[in-house]
Amino acid sequence: MLNGLFSGSGATLTEVVGQALRYLQGRQLPDGSIVDDKEILIFQEWDTVNALKTIATWRGDVPYADDGTVERALGFLRSRAKPSGMLSWGVLDTTPDEYCTETSSEFVAALTLLGLTDEALPKAEFLRSRQLPSGPWEEVHSHIPKAFQTEPSVTGFAIMALLGLDLDPEHLDEALDFLVRAQRPEGHFGINWYYYSTHYYLMRPAVAALAEFGHHAAVASARDFVLSRQRADGSWYCEVEGFGEYSSPEQHTALALETLAHARTGVEHPAVRRALTWLLERRRPDGSWDGGSYPYPATSSYSSFRATQHIFTTAQVLAALRRFVTLEAAA
Repeated sequence: MLNGLFSGSGATLTEVVGQALRYLQGRQLPDGSIVDDKEILIFQEWDTVNALKTIATWRGDVPYADDGTVERALGFLRSRAKPSGMLSWGVLDTTPDEYCTETSSEFVAALTLLGLTDEALPKAEFLRSRQLPSGPWEEVHSHIPKAFQTEPSVTGFAIMALLGLDLDPEHLDEALDFLVRAQRPEGHFGINWYYYSTHYYLMRPAVAALAEFGHHAAVASARDFVLSRQRADGSWYCEVEGFGEYSSPEQHTALALETLAHARTGVEHPAVRRALTWLLERRRPDGSWDGGSYPYPATSSYSSFRATQHIFTTAQVLAALRRFVTLEAAA
């Protein structure tokens, strides 16, 4: 059914994914990082990790000539790792013990997908040890406002990184209880400008973790919220009041689709089919998707956060496609 959607676009699923992977490869700098703009490195590690994970996810299933892309990206990320093995998200100054839990979790996931479990495991064990006894993980990063450091997505990313290596959190029940309590009555997990100014960024990893442990009511509530917010053209978009249109509908749509896929809503659902058709129509000539720019307040202290999000968004589109392929195969 998924391939049937692509036949109407003039390209096969394999061709769409292959072109997107070549786009990511084409953004690699001599130092091995993969970024939107070589002059703006605020999210250098984050973008590189997302590109690397995407390549690891798809490279065995589509025509792909690596030409050293993966090893160069790994070399860059290894060079930027903290003594703990964790990563920050980019070039902002941080102390040796500061890191981004989300970036580090996705690095663990990428290493796992690449089969580098001996390298991934000690990083995962460190992440595991950093869980708060009350359940959540936090961002250990002074540039993140304290009130934002334990958003549900942080815990969702950490849980999913551990599960990829068959590790349970030290405080599993507390982690899941934290996520359940964080869910709003409407089904979402909040919205925060610092986390892409969309409900679906916070929802995607939280729903993934809850689905893995059979929290069906919470997952169904999240699914219903996402379905209720789809726009007439098939896309999703939301924003925090006062932050304008920064991140793109393409980005929000990819994240919403990933949330639905983790909620076991497959391509047979009309909302998913409309959204995928919309995304295919929005694909850029180079195989990527427009990500808009990172949302930031209009203050001098956040001026360095002005960065486009095309790599991140393209990676999320491909992540959603992979989830739907997996769902179809399991059906």
